[in-house]
This record gives sequence, structure tokens and C-alpha cells, in this order.
Amino acid sequence: MAVERRHVGKDAFSVTEPDVRGVAGFLAGWASVFAGLALTARRATSGTPKTLRYPFVKLTLSPRWRGALRLRGALGRDEIPIVRGPSPQYNSVIQGLLDVERLAPCTGNCPANVDARGQNYLIADDQAAEAYELVRERNTMPGVLGRICHHPCEAACRRNYYDEPIAIRPLHRFAYEAYKAVRGERVKPLPVTRTETIAIVGSGPSGLTAALDLMRLGYAVTVYEKDDKPGGALYTGVPAYRLPRDVLHGEIDDLVRMGMTLNLGVKVGEELPLEHLIGEFDAVLLATGLQVSRILPIPGADASGVRGALEFLREANFHHEADVRGKRVFVVGGGNVAVDVARCALRVGATEVRLASLEGMDEMPAHPWEIEEALDEGVIATCSVGPEEVLVEDGTVVGMRMRECLSVFDETGRFAPKYGEGLTDFACDVVVFSIGQAAVLSDVVAGTEVELDQRGNVVVDGTLFTTTASGVFASGEVVTGPGSCIMSIATGHEAATSIHRFLTGVPLGKDRTARPVPVYERYEKAHIEGVEKDRLRVVMPMAHPEERRVDFRSVELGMTHLESVVEAARCLRCQSEVCVGCTFCARTCPDYAIKVERVDDPGSRCLTRYELDLTKCCFCGLCAEQCPTDALAHTGQYELSFYHRDLAVFDKGEMLRDPTPTRATGRDGIYPPPCPLPKRGERP
Repeated sequence: MAVERRHVGKDAFSVTEPDVRGVAGFLAGWASVFAGLALTARRATSGTPKTLRYPFVKLTLSPRWRGALRLRGALGRDEIPIVRGPSPQYNSVIQGLLDVERLAPCTGNCPANVDARGQNYLIADDQAAEAYELVRERNTMPGVLGRICHHPCEAACRRNYYDEPIAIRPLHRFAYEAYKAVRGERVKPLPVTRTETIAIVGSGPSGLTAALDLMRLGYAVTVYEKDDKPGGALYTGVPAYRLPRDVLHGEIDDLVRMGMTLNLGVKVGEELPLEHLIGEFDAVLLATGLQVSRILPIPGADASGVRGALEFLREANFHHEADVRGKRVFVVGGGNVAVDVARCALRVGATEVRLASLEGMDEMPAHPWEIEEALDEGVIATCSVGPEEVLVEDGTVVGMRMRECLSVFDETGRFAPKYGEGLTDFACDVVVFSIGQAAVLSDVVAGTEVELDQRGNVVVDGTLFTTTASGVFASGEVVTGPGSCIMSIATGHEAATSIHRFLTGVPLGKDRTARPVPVYERYEKAHIEGVEKDRLRVVMPMAHPEERRVDFRSVELGMTHLESVVEAARCLRCQSEVCVGCTFCARTCPDYAIKVERVDDPGSRCLTRYELDLTKCCFCGLCAEQCPTDALAHTGQYELSFYHRDLAVFDKGEMLRDPTPTRATGRDGIYPPPCPLPKRGERP
């Protein structure tokens, strides 16, 4: 028989004996006895008392001890924390919250760390304009992002686990609409308190973000834009049916009212040398973005009718005409820009639009909702094919030959497409390549010390956003490559911090907190069959596909005031340590020991009832583990002695009790009067 052993600290002892006979067995038995005596002696002489003289000496309990539960805070009594801080110190604020597990997942998963929890709290309290100003501290254009952001905040929203995520992006839009009505009295010039001046080349989201941060720090900022209207790719590339131009330019106008100097129609590097800006200003930021589309060098790619995505979108957006009326359009690519091209082609008169991607339908890099909307409008998706040749007759496109794609990535996740033998020809009149974008900076940086790499990109430190020229910085897609608007905004914040440190003589990397990048759980889609309607996400109303595919009017129609307030009230206020009456603890409790109620009237939202019946509670702790706000906490109050059964039902006041005593007295600690002595002949 094998010997089993149990380990306790440094000691090990046998719980079964080997099947040994004779002298060897006799000696083994005595060895076991002496081993036990030695173990007893070691423990007896360890110096630690083995007996507690209760209540004079009390056991130190583990933090996980499941004594009587308590609430750390309650809605209506305690404020929901608002995340704020100057841009140069904001990363430290976020890291500090993350270290103590008080960072809401929606905020942590946003590249710019926008306080979505604070926004929802303010909107539910009918303070939408204040919510807009809170969001704008990190998201320079909430109205714009409220329409086009890919909302990574919603992907991390903890309500995904229960039902459906909060509509954070649409609530940005609602906050903007409310703010727009009072912007005249709220937009004030920011005082210029510093002598240094800064030039920014490019008026896209990254450049505008850096401008606002630097103006808040007291700098005078001048922005140069080569187009006749500001916004960069937001103006030239994002279709108007997703982003109305009055929203984009309205928010940029606010920045001008705050003090930003905006020079339009100025091509830096041609009409105005970058070297001149470097000499005139104390710091220069390159936020030029990506200006041209890449076109695959395949046979026929130089034929008439082959277009680049960015050039196509510029024509469609500016003129609502792209020379495709009555033609068949073939779009090569599966990203968001490709989907925009396909949808714009329908709107400017194409009779047929086909979207072809290397990836399968469930692997396309475009956002699922964008693909779904495109398919609803009539775009034809052809997946798992790669471009082989542009078919040409007399120098003009007549079709596209595609080869079957067996896989896109290799075993390590690296982009390495594998093709099969199958070829398919598609008849078309126009081919639009949407396979990536590139920067054109050789003319911009000519005559300066700013270096470009072999691909024409700026040589830049991706952490400090410095270039090879002193005092010249870069941010946005010119640094990161094609990406999201909110990511460009995040780089604008970092570049502004570097510029501020440079101008104040502080080493750019000294004691600087890098932007935290926490990793959150990816939730499977929750089953919502049987879930109460008031727990579900408000549905964004959409224009009918047959109506919206013919023009550039907004596809999303927007939520009403009531819908927005109700949606904001669904927010769980995660990690706030304030109970918001979400009832998930009561739903989780296997013994039905918890009752929760709240009032959701704007301006007077509060937790009205929280009862814990300890006569039912089995102290399993599931409720506290489920609590999204961490308001419900275990205590070491394991002394539970009550004179009356009713005192074992803890109400809201008792749940908010002081956790330091070891005894939970129940019902505010009120004791009954002492029992009278029994009369003669009566039983005590």
C-alpha cells in the first residue's frame, strides 16, 4: 500500500501505513510514533498560544470571513465618484483607481479613459449638459463620437453579463443635443497664461484634442488645416449619413470660441514650410493623419475606373457624386472604410455594389453593426476571396477576377493569406481598393530634421510622441496607422503632455505614468428570453433601409429625452462602492433573504429599501461576489445574538452600519427591556 501524506506548513505526516511486516514493520511503527511526538513537541514549543480566552482574546478573521453583510454606500446618500484630473496627471488618476479596484470597466476599456459611469449618473439625474462637459474633458468631441465611435466601453460594460450593455455612445449624442441648447452661455474663452506658443498641423481628432489640452494649460495654440473646412478625416472620409457636418463643425467652432486659432486652406510644406513653423513657434505637433489609399499592384490596377477608397469618399462626401451613377461597383476590402465606400456608392447612384474581403463573414474586420446595416441597404458581400486581376478592355475596367482564400492568418496569428486554385470573375465598371491608407509627408517635412522611414512614415517615439527634430512632436494615425477616432484622441492627450513637459523643462519620461491598458473579460451574449422589458437596452430608432440608401441623411434617428434618462438609469455604477438598487444580489440569493427597492425620479434618485433577513441567510457570500459596485461587503461581525427574531432582519439603516465592531446587533442595536421575574407558581 502506498503511503499518503498530508502537508501542514513545514510538517508532513502519514495518514496510512505501508503494508510492511516483521521486524521492518515493527521499526516502522515506532518510527511513526516518534515522528508524531516530534511534531507535537515542535508545535508545543512554537510560542503561539493554542487557546483563546474569549472575549478577552479574539481570533483575527480572514478578510473573506462571511459575517453579517453591510453596505458601504447607498444611492441618494452617497455620491457616485466622478473621475476628473488635469490631462498631464490623468493617467495617474486612472492607475490609482485601477490599483485599488475602483476603476469602472467602461472607463478602463476606453483608450481615452472617458468617465462613462459619471456621464450616465449625471444624465439619469437630468444633468445632460454637465454630462457633456464631463465627457469632453477626455473626449474632445462627444457629439461626433456619439455617432461614429466603435464604443469599446460598451464591450466591457458589466451589464453584458446580465442582459445588454448600456448605450454609452448614443448617450454621448443625447448629452450633446442637450448641451447644444445652452452652449452659448457655457462656452467661454480659456485664459492664456503662458508665453510659449504651439502650432498644430492638422485639424483631425488628435490635433484638436492636443489643442484643447494645451489651451487648458494656458498656452496659445494655432492649428493649420489644408482643406477649406476643419475636421481632417472626419470631414473628408466619414460619410454624412453617419456624421452630420453641422455636428462636426459645431464642436470645432466651440474650440475656436475657447481660444484656438484656426487657419484653413494652408498646405504646410508647400505654401508654408514646416521649417518656418519650427522657427516661429516654441513647439510643433504633426497630426496630419493618412492622406492616400493603397492600391494593390496587380495586373490592370492602372486602368480607368480603378479608384482609392479615400479619394472616392472625398468625392462622395463633398459633391454627392463620384462618377458611378448607373454603374456596377466592386469594393476590395473588409474594413470599416470599405463598408463606408460601399454604402456611399449606393447613395451616389451605383446600380450594384459588391463588397469582397479575404476574411469570412464572421471574421471581417468591419464592425458587425456596420456590416449588418450595409447588407440591409442592398450591399452584396462576397467573402473569403482575394484580388487576382482587374479585368480590362480598351483600358477600362470590365470586371474583377478573385481567387479563393483558404485562410487569412497563420498559426501564430500573423497575417499570411493562403489561397486555393478557384478563380471567379465578377462583372463591374468601377473597382475601389480599400486595403489601407498611407501618409504623404515628404513635402511636409522637407528642409527639417524630421526623419521618415523607408515607408514614408514619421520616425517617432511611440511612448513620448517625439520625432527626430527637437520641439517637433507627432500624434494620431500618422503615428499609430489606421485606427479608431477615440484612439487618435488618446494619442492627442499623450502628445499634449509631452509638449507641456518639454516647454516647462520637465524630462518627458520622468515619473510619468503610462496610460493603463487593463484587460477585461469578454462576455458571451446573454440570454435575454424572459428578461423584464425595463431591464433591456433602449433600441436606437433607424431610418428604413429603402429610404436611407438614396441620400446622406442620418441613419440613426436618436433617442428621446425619456429614453435617454431611462437608459442612463440602467447603469450599474460599477466599482463605485455605492448601492444603486440594481437587485442583482436579491436575484442571486438562493434563500431569498434580500429585498431591494429604489426610486428613479431624476433629481431624487435613491435607494429606498434594503433588507437582509439573517434568519434565512446561509452566509454563502454569493450576493457580495455578484455586486457590480462592490457596495455589498462581508464583515467580521460573526457575533449574532438577538432577543427577538425581528431584530435579525437588517433594514437599510442597519446595512449602512459601522463595520468595526465584531457584533452585529440588528435594527439599530435597540435592545428590548429586561424580562420581569416570574411570579410564584409560574414557569420561568
